[in-house]
Amino acid sequence: MMKNMKFKSLLLLCSATGVFFSQHSFADPTDEAPEVIGIPTAVKILEKSGYYDFRKIKVVREYNEIAVDARNKEGHRVELEMDLYTGEVVQEQLD
Repeated sequence: MMKNMKFKSLLLLCSATGVFFSQHSFADPTDEAPEVIGIPTAVKILEKSGYYDFRKIKVVREYNEIAVDARNKEGHRVELEMDLYTGEVVQEQLD
């Protein structure tokens, strides 16, 4: 009987602790996730920077980037990586 009582006390303690911690595990509802830029916005940003002739535009959420195949101002085919949140071109390589 004493074992059963200890078990119930332990179970109650675990349940109460779980309720206490679960109340604090939720995000504040006023916190908002940062907005990602969409492909149309990415194209507009790139066009303003002189890029054109887009062949591939792919959102890669794993790396928080947009991968783009296009031509630069000089007409060279390039592979670009854009930041998914800011639209900044973080890398440009000749293709």
